[in-house]
Amino acid sequence: MPVSPIPRPARISAFALVLAGSHTVLAQSQEIRQLPVVSVTGDAIETADGPVPGYVARRSSAGSKTDTPLVETPQSVSVVTRQQMDDQAAQTVDQALRYVPAVYSQDNDLRFDQLTIRGFAADSYLDGMKLNRTTWFANPRIDPYFLERIDVLRGPASVLYGQASPGGLIDMVSKRPTAEPLHSIEMGIGNDQRYQLGFDLGGPVDQDGKWLYRVTGLGRDANTQTDHVKEQRIGIAPALTWQPSGDTRLTFLGSYQYDPEGGLFNPVPAYGTVRWNPNGRLHPGDYLGNPDTDRFRRTQYSAGYLLEHRFNDLLQVRQNVRYLHDDVDYYQTSLSSPLAPDERSAYMWANVNREHLSQFTIDNQAQFDFGTGAVRHTVLAGLDYQYLQNDIRRGGQFLSNYPIDIFRPDYTGYPRVPITVDETTRLAQVGAYLQEQLRWERWVLTLGGREDYASTRDVQDNAITGAGMVSSRTGDHAFTWRGGLSYRFDNGIAPYASYSTSFQPQSGTDWSGDPFIPTRGKQYELGIKFQPDTMRSYATVAVFDLRQTNVVTPDPDPDHPQASVQSGEIRSRGLELEAHAELTRELNVIASYAYLDNVVTKANNATQDKHPTGIPKHMASTWADYTIHGGELNGLGFAAGVRYVGRTYGSADNDLVLPARVLVDAAVHYDTGRWRLALNASNLFDKQYLAYCTSPMICYWGASRTVLATARYQW
Repeated sequence: MPVSPIPRPARISAFALVLAGSHTVLAQSQEIRQLPVVSVTGDAIETADGPVPGYVARRSSAGSKTDTPLVETPQSVSVVTRQQMDDQAAQTVDQALRYVPAVYSQDNDLRFDQLTIRGFAADSYLDGMKLNRTTWFANPRIDPYFLERIDVLRGPASVLYGQASPGGLIDMVSKRPTAEPLHSIEMGIGNDQRYQLGFDLGGPVDQDGKWLYRVTGLGRDANTQTDHVKEQRIGIAPALTWQPSGDTRLTFLGSYQYDPEGGLFNPVPAYGTVRWNPNGRLHPGDYLGNPDTDRFRRTQYSAGYLLEHRFNDLLQVRQNVRYLHDDVDYYQTSLSSPLAPDERSAYMWANVNREHLSQFTIDNQAQFDFGTGAVRHTVLAGLDYQYLQNDIRRGGQFLSNYPIDIFRPDYTGYPRVPITVDETTRLAQVGAYLQEQLRWERWVLTLGGREDYASTRDVQDNAITGAGMVSSRTGDHAFTWRGGLSYRFDNGIAPYASYSTSFQPQSGTDWSGDPFIPTRGKQYELGIKFQPDTMRSYATVAVFDLRQTNVVTPDPDPDHPQASVQSGEIRSRGLELEAHAELTRELNVIASYAYLDNVVTKANNATQDKHPTGIPKHMASTWADYTIHGGELNGLGFAAGVRYVGRTYGSADNDLVLPARVLVDAAVHYDTGRWRLALNASNLFDKQYLAYCTSPMICYWGASRTVLATARYQW
């Protein structure tokens, strides 16, 4: 059943108004529960989307869309707090998630975050609303300086979020207005001529505290480890909260980000890096493109609001809305052919993309809290809608007359590629979901189901003649569900079991012209969580079996050349361990380990029984921060981290293997109360490595050593 691509937010907003009308028939409770006041002080009540003191979170909404303790969520959830991001000096979301189990990133792509969870591409969300990834390059990127926390949900999540990757999702939470005054300014200087300046201001606007504000801003200018590639950013994120009573809160969130230089795509071959080349060795600084034409320029802005209202003890409603726009101007020249017999020259491919992405998202929720005898119920009913349109002008050309010498590149003489295609892609999705969380004594049962309708339309015209080239339209619907059971012991141990499903629409058709149906995901997960009341700590262990079906694979019929069918399957099995602990007032520790066995279990080509590229089988990490409290050295702290990434496969036939690596991070910091001085080093020993390969000709360098000195003053 296709969905009209014309957005109708008024119809969806009416859902909240209908819920509001139910106030007249609901009995008022004598004691009205008030919405918790968000504060940055250590004594504040922790909420699922609010600040977290230290490294250890206790609650999250990523796995339930309700304010739920982590030990009651029947899936693996990790939370990266603001303090952890500050202590590790994370400059990207990729970097902020380096110590999270089963999460792997390309590590050094400045254009956008490219993350996998449990071996599948991760979906990104901001404040619970999806940041859609397009098939091209207009993919929004959020700077971690504007974030309060990052929640990672591992495993299928379609039951609450609709079409999604089976591996899981990343939900970034924006900095919100604060009830306590907050004023800070931060300066940073690093290697590669990095300079940055940020400010973070917030607090009450009026004496009654009904109006709260926050304004966060950032400016950055830097070279990178790669010659001819720069990183520049200017961003600001204002926020305003109106809370006329303890039962109502309305928060407006806005953002503007301009990246004049947003990094570039710079693949290098395996020969001369991890494989021997008689002509020598390539280095991370080598740029194998055309610096005279190549660019990545982005302008990104958004506006929206988060509305919460509690009618009484029984009913509360929420409505989250956002409009986001992303403009990208991208020109890239990169390797496109195997190396010649001399093993030093190859031909290039050049492409140009000018994209204008607009996205509207609305999520309406009604939460009912009540009891039936000894059973307490939290019922969540929701209706969400999203609409995306991407207008693309693009072109691409194989530069068969312009080989490049990878060891002595000469960038002169390359032609500019013209725009040849005008393309418009529209995506619409509407979903209705229902979730029940039942609590009886120490048992917690979570059940949920969701029905989605999605449509995609793509139109391509010749940009030179205006003639139509391709027009396609698909409509899909899917039902997904989840069931989970947890048991909470008094000592903080909580074993759980869950089953969850997902779906993800696919583009393209088979030999008969029938459109591809969505891929489906299903997962079994067993685990144990531990979070005692006697200390700030959180630990999990989980095992899982995750499968994705309906994967596109070549058509085995010899009469159908170049066609595909949907008989493929990918299986991911694994084990995850994670622990966050404040062992003493001085010592914070993080540790994680992941074992992933990802295999293509069904395919009609040589990938059968092979491992997907870029997925380590083993990953482990640990980070410890020790800060002195009291005495002459009060406020002085030291931190160190070690990250192990096992070997990965760099080609579909698994013939190319990237070796394992160990990376070391370190930091020293000094806090006087008003001033915080810090020196951070990532990849301290400057190990050179390839982070990822998709073929012997397309590999990516990992991040070289970065050193950043920061000084923050707060008042």
